[in-house]
Amino acid sequence: MDRIAVLSDIHGNLPALEAVLADVAAAQVDLVVLNGDLADGPFPTETLDRLAALGDHAVWLRGNGDRWLVEARAGRYRHADPDTDAIVQWAAARITEAQRDRLAALPLVRTLTLERRGSVGICHATARSDDEMLLVDATLDHAAAAFAAIDAETVVVGHCHMPYDRLIDRRRLVNAGSVGMPYGHAGASWALVGADIVLRRTPYNREAAAARIVASGMPGAAAFAATYVLASPSDAEAMAAFRAIVRDQQARPAP
Repeated sequence: MDRIAVLSDIHGNLPALEAVLADVAAAQVDLVVLNGDLADGPFPTETLDRLAALGDHAVWLRGNGDRWLVEARAGRYRHADPDTDAIVQWAAARITEAQRDRLAALPLVRTLTLERRGSVGICHATARSDDEMLLVDATLDHAAAAFAAIDAETVVVGHCHMPYDRLIDRRRLVNAGSVGMPYGHAGASWALVGADIVLRRTPYNREAAAARIVASGMPGAAAFAATYVLASPSDAEAMAAFRAIVRDQQARPAP
C-alpha cells in the first residue's frame, strides 16, 4: 500500500460522509480506514450500509460511540447527558443485528505498513482506550503512555474532533478530525496518509444536509444540524471542556 484515507467520527452524518467518499475516490487511495464513532447520529443504519459497501477497500476500528451503540442495544448503557443518551438510544434501536454484531467485533488498534511512510498505527482515541482524551497540547509523558502499545513511526487518531499534526519524541501524531461533527471549522475533516500527510477538509452542501438531518427523526436533530452542520463549535470552547475531561480521566485510579 502507498496511500490510505483515515475517516474518523462520522457520527451518522451521511451527507458529510457521501461528500468525503467522493473526495477519497478522487484521491485513489489503496485503503479507507474507518476510525471509530461511525453511526451514533442521524443516519445510523444508512451510514453503516454505505460503509459496508466499501467492502475489502475498508478496514474498521472501534470508537467509544460504536461501543455505546452495542451496549445500548443490550440495555447496558446510559449516557450522563440526557440529550446524548437520547441520540444513542435512538440510533441503537435502529441498527440491525448484523450491524450491531459487526460493531461489537471491531478492534481497538490497527497497524499498517505504507511503502513510502513505514508503519502507521491507527486508533480512535489511544492504544489503551476508546475514549481517552488526548489533545494537541498533551504532555510527552501522557502521549508516550497512551501509545506505548503501538510500535509505529506514525500514529493517526480521532476522538476530539479537531485535526492536528505534531511530533511526540520523534513520533508523528496526527488527528484526522471529524467527518460528521467538526469543531472549529466548517466542512468534513479526514486525513490522507502516504509519503506526505495531508489534513483534508471536504466542503458539502450544508443547507441541504441540514434539511435531511432535521427530517431524520433523530431526537435533537434540529440542534445537531444547527450546531455541527450549519455551524461548528468553537475549538477554543471545545479545548476548555476537553481539558476538564483529561483532568478527570487522569485522576482516576489505574485499572
